[in-house]
Amino acid sequence: MESPLEAGNPPVMLLASFADAFPDQVVQFLARAPGREMWIAASYASDAEFTVVAPEVESRATFNLQSAKVKQTITRRPLPRWARYPAGVTLLLAQDGLDLIGLNMVVMGNEPAGPRFDYGSGMAFAALWHDLYQLDYTVDTLIDIVDRTRREYVENSE
Repeated sequence: MESPLEAGNPPVMLLASFADAFPDQVVQFLARAPGREMWIAASYASDAEFTVVAPEVESRATFNLQSAKVKQTITRRPLPRWARYPAGVTLLLAQDGLDLIGLNMVVMGNEPAGPRFDYGSGMAFAALWHDLYQLDYTVDTLIDIVDRTRREYVENSE
């Protein structure tokens, strides 16, 4: 797969939103969900937590692997609906053996808020993790991961 930078420039709003959300950090990683205009900008976190900001829904969620297992943020609040796919993909890949590192991330794209945005953010997260660990993938690989996340994680959190 070509890198997101080869596929086109990331949206300026993504980079600006990252700078707003994490003013003391610089973007270290960019990923785009293949076949979609869903992007993630990310940098390493200083701990084993995953903070994801979604400017389109004006929300932020921070979770770790333990809190994700019970579908909660680290402050023991229910994960927002939009954050269930990112948390579920992260948890699923960790359960499959990836030793995941903490990240600060901004996800955005041109999908409307709701199921398409949620699913697209899951696709972008799966692409990001594969890019970070230099794992080969296809669109079908990512769809399989996100569909598995939907069945095993998202639908069980209603």
